[in-house]
Amino acid sequence: MRRRLLLLISAVVLPTAVAWAGDCGCPPAPCCEERVVETTCYVPQCVTETRKIQCIEYAYEERERKVTYYERVPEIKTVTCQYTVMVPQTRTREHTYTVCKPIWKDVTREYTVMVPHTETRTATRTVCKPVWKEVRREYTVQVPHTETRTSTHTVCKPVWKEVSRDYTVIVPHTETRQGVRKVWKCVPAKRTHIVCEDQGHWEERTVAARCDPCQPTVCKVWVSKIVQKEVPYTVNEMQCLDDPYEYQVTVCKPETRTCTVKICEYVTEEQPYEYRVTVCKPETRSCTVKVCEYVTEEQSHEYKVTVCKPETRSCTVKVCEYVKEQKTCTVNYTVCVPQQRTKTYEVCTYKCVPRQRTEKYTVCVPHTVKKEIQVQVCKMVPQTVTCRVPVTCCRPAPHCYGS
Repeated sequence: MRRRLLLLISAVVLPTAVAWAGDCGCPPAPCCEERVVETTCYVPQCVTETRKIQCIEYAYEERERKVTYYERVPEIKTVTCQYTVMVPQTRTREHTYTVCKPIWKDVTREYTVMVPHTETRTATRTVCKPVWKEVRREYTVQVPHTETRTSTHTVCKPVWKEVSRDYTVIVPHTETRQGVRKVWKCVPAKRTHIVCEDQGHWEERTVAARCDPCQPTVCKVWVSKIVQKEVPYTVNEMQCLDDPYEYQVTVCKPETRTCTVKICEYVTEEQPYEYRVTVCKPETRSCTVKVCEYVTEEQSHEYKVTVCKPETRSCTVKVCEYVKEQKTCTVNYTVCVPQQRTKTYEVCTYKCVPRQRTEKYTVCVPHTVKKEIQVQVCKMVPQTVTCRVPVTCCRPAPHCYGS
């Protein structure tokens, strides 16, 4: 920095001294001495200053507001209605039917049997040799059979009908409504502030060299030019704006609805039914019976001969006969009789009652606060500098001093 100041002072003083020598009209002469010159120049210097600015800070505040809501209050009402009930009643009647009654009898039957007898004979003998044969025989048997017969009886048949009935229901509905609330939002705002800027430039000037003062040199010198200009910048400001919003409210409205109820009615009708009866029928059957036949044979020695003689015998057999018999029985049947009845029941309805409650909410509130900040400021500071300037040695003409 000091070297730069020396060059600047030399550039300012040297042309002045040369101008003095040229103005006197004397021919230039070689330099023979140096003069010490003090000069004041302004040097740019950056200084830190404390400045106060206004800024916005936000603080959260808790507030209260009243909100209206609807509460469903139940109401109990007593309702009386009449209805019809089918009451079953048990009745009796006489029913006549026919029954086949079995009667068992003992019957005596005769049959012939060949009874063998043993005889002793001498000399030649005739021997009966038995020969067995199977013979088919038929006999009659009373076989019981079950028959299915049909009849009719009166039956109460339930018939269900669907009947539509109307009833009222309080149905809550949600409605969307619109409102406007105040909202603090950050909005960018453009501001400007003044900044000092050095718009100087470099200049080439002739300066005498230290080693050879009579030999001038060309060097670059910075010529400063302090210019103040406005620089824009953006600041976020809090602004209170209207914000539309939607909220939902529950509203209860009555609605008429229809339901289907089943009602039972009884209708009498003749219904056929089947019953079984046992009847005996004669049936001819056959069986195989073994019969013995004898063949005579003569022998010349003594032998015993068995001779079969027929014998008539009798046996007792049980035979079943069926006799029809009329019987009477008591039959129970059910008849449904309609009856009118009255009942009382309670119906619960709901009524919407508006209520108010206080709720708390938080709001961001802006506050303006002054703060101190450190700012770099460029200032021009005066500084005295001492330098040596070569002076031309000559004798000035008389007219150089003036009259």
